[in-house]
Amino acid sequence: SVVYASTAEAIQLNFQKRTSTALEQILPAFDNVPADETVTLVSKMSWPVKFYVAKKDGEIVGYAGEVVTPEGFSGDVTVMTSLKTDGTVDKVIVTASAETPGLGTVITDRKIRKTIVDLINGAAEAVGLPPNVYLDQYEGRRSEGTAWTVVNDGGDVDAKTGATITSRAVCGAVYAVSATCVEHLEELAKGAE
Repeated sequence: SVVYASTAEAIQLNFQKRTSTALEQILPAFDNVPADETVTLVSKMSWPVKFYVAKKDGEIVGYAGEVVTPEGFSGDVTVMTSLKTDGTVDKVIVTASAETPGLGTVITDRKIRKTIVDLINGAAEAVGLPPNVYLDQYEGRRSEGTAWTVVNDGGDVDAKTGATITSRAVCGAVYAVSATCVEHLEELAKGAE
């Protein structure tokens, strides 16, 4: 209990910093503190989804929904999804997971990749989120009622061979955020007032 008491504050500060950084990476420009304007709703999968409301000049410019899915290969996967004001997915990042390096992490991680050619040519550093073909495929999707599934299950979301469980977990989490947002758009707008 002594160790817990001495590290609890540092752990909380690190969590807040990680959340703030993630919100800055995925939301459009905002001038409020989204972490201070949150609404928690329950998804159709019975997972709580925490929504952060981003505003600019007092107007809502987007939402970020964070959900923890217990369906990852190695346990919980925490997914944060930014949404436009109509519930359309904008960007997706995974903020926490314990997935298998080289398999599940291909789905969950956004890493800047440099090739030897980039180094020789002196390529400039990329600005914004590093690409991830598995996370970027959700951009522009909006829940219309039917759950999204991976190709292996008859759906149209690409999955990584050898990481199908992680692919399913992320797919379900992103769908849960979008579906919950679309279903509760009025509540989100009112809860942010």
